Amino acid sequence: RWTHDERFRAGVHLLRALSDGASIGRFLADIAELGVAATLDRTQAVFAERHGTFGGPRFAILGMGKLAGREMSPGSDLDLVMIYELDDLYALSDNDEKPLASPTYHLRLTQRMVAAITAKTAEGALYEIDMRLRPSGSTGPLAVSIEAFERYQRQEAWTWEHMALTRARVLYG
Repeated sequence: RWTHDERFRAGVHLLRALSDGASIGRFLADIAELGVAATLDRTQAVFAERHGTFGGPRFAILGMGKLAGREMSPGSDLDLVMIYELDDLYALSDNDEKPLASPTYHLRLTQRMVAAITAKTAEGALYEIDMRLRPSGSTGPLAVSIEAFERYQRQEAWTWEHMALTRARVLYG
């Protein structure tokens, strides 16, 4: 609700010419960053109750596009990439009842995060999310290890993907 109120306030400022587009873009990016962090904190806490953790924050969310460049408009979606640290492919989360291997854990956590941010509520969805800028686009996994991300950037990424990465900004982690 707070995020929607702030986005509405930004729209009013734009319509009444109380703020310029660049200021509003930065403000909206800050609002989005706070909304993503708060949603992820809560999502991660609920997820950890069921599946445990890997001993602290071991992942990051990269903002891309207009979010990373702090050039958002009131209708902007969020371009996000989820990257996690992987010490051992076979390590399990620290929950005795329902532990998960790191790749599965971070994939499911990302799915939950995306579902939480895009869920339709009485106030509408928090944001629309576009995760096509992740390695291999819509055919790649929703969450990738830092090693896989580095390998993809070195060996497979197109020039435009490198260019998009120059604007990337860590939003969380």
